[in-house]
Amino acid sequence: MRGFHADAKACALKLLSYRSRSKKEILEKLKRKGFGDSEIDNTIHFLEKAGFISDETLAAELFRYSIERKSLGKKGIEAFLSRRGIDKELVNKTLSIHTNDIEAESAGRFAEKKLKSLKKYPDDIVKRRLCGMLQRRGFSIAVINRVLHSLIPSKK
Repeated sequence: MRGFHADAKACALKLLSYRSRSKKEILEKLKRKGFGDSEIDNTIHFLEKAGFISDETLAAELFRYSIERKSLGKKGIEAFLSRRGIDKELVNKTLSIHTNDIEAESAGRFAEKKLKSLKKYPDDIVKRRLCGMLQRRGFSIAVINRVLHSLIPSKK
C-alpha cells in the first residue's frame, strides 16, 4: 500500500515549489485535481508532519509581506489572509500584533510614494485621490486622516 497517495503528494509538492500555500489552498487544489478525500488527508498530514505547510508560518509571512510590499491596512490584511485560506481565528491572532502605529507607517510610505505622481493636482484632488487609494487598501479613516494631515497641511 506504500505510495498510495504518491500522486497527490507529488502534485502538492509541485504546488509548493511555486509558492507557500495554506492547508486550505492545498486541499482545494487537490480536490479540483480529482484526488479522493483519504488521499488528500494523507497528503496534508504528510506535508504538515514534514514541515512543508504551516498556516501559522504562512500567516506571519503574509502579514509581513502585506505591510512591507503591498502596503495594506488592517482590513486589507484581513481580506488578504482570508483569500489565502487562513482561518478566521488565525487571522485574528496574527492581526493582534498590528498597531495603529504600524498601520500609519505603512499608509504614510504608500501615500508618499503616490504623492509624487499627484504633485500637479490641487491639494483637494490629491487628498481625495489618496483617501480613496488608502481606503481601497483597507486603512482606517483615523489613520487616513492622520496621514493626509501630515503630508498635506491644511491651509487657513
